[in-house]
Amino acid sequence: MSSPTSIAESLPEPLQARLQEALRQAGAHPEAAVCELLRLLQAAYGWIDDARLHLVASLCGISPVRVEELCTFYPLVLRQDPGRHVLRICDSIACHLAGARKLLAQAQGQSGVPLGESNGRYSILPHVCLGLCDRAPAALVDGHTVVAPLSAEALAAQLDAWEAEP
Repeated sequence: MSSPTSIAESLPEPLQARLQEALRQAGAHPEAAVCELLRLLQAAYGWIDDARLHLVASLCGISPVRVEELCTFYPLVLRQDPGRHVLRICDSIACHLAGARKLLAQAQGQSGVPLGESNGRYSILPHVCLGLCDRAPAALVDGHTVVAPLSAEALAAQLDAWEAEP
């Protein structure tokens, strides 16, 4: 694996600047910038690989294990390549009661993609809570499009559209 310094130097300059700004804002406590650094890197690359994880640890002066702990705590941080698209289906209690379990099973059955894995084009992930209990069941598409309530028909159409992409 490349060193954190060589990885940082290979990043586009605008991204390097945003990372440095996040560290500057953290001031005397660079470990406070971990989540922002992870967010910036994931926004740029789609996921946090081992090299980027080690870069964040190095920039913040903490161990890679501590960064990995944070990555596994926050469900929005992806540690494997999700493909081009990510579908998060809420499985918290309100969504569960409104049929999320059936939707997750439908997504897995229709796509053939095991939950939490990728087929190279997309991933289907159960998500702890999207905060849309009043519109359950809810889904988040590609990190920015909310579908709530999510119907079986809308789910099928979304997966069909992704399958049709080149």
